[in-house]
Amino acid sequence: MDNWITPAIGMFLIGQVGATVWWASGTDTKVENNTTAIEKVVQNEKEIAVIEVQQKQIQSDVDSIQKETVEMKKMMHEILIMLKSSDFTTASE
Repeated sequence: MDNWITPAIGMFLIGQVGATVWWASGTDTKVENNTTAIEKVVQNEKEIAVIEVQQKQIQSDVDSIQKETVEMKKMMHEILIMLKSSDFTTASE
């Protein structure tokens, strides 16, 4: 009986070590994949934050342009009124 126990225990231990190495390599691959995915998420969050800042600045610029456009329209209207009134004054002279 002693003749088969030692080889059986040896084979069992070799099988367990093999299974452990196989499991650990799969776990390592999963950890690497998860790490890569997390790094991509972090990079995407940084890019999204930059885009949000850019969009806020663009919106601020658009608002400024709209205000300036309204002011320019008022000035143009006033200039046209002044020109029309000066035309009448020059025409009557």
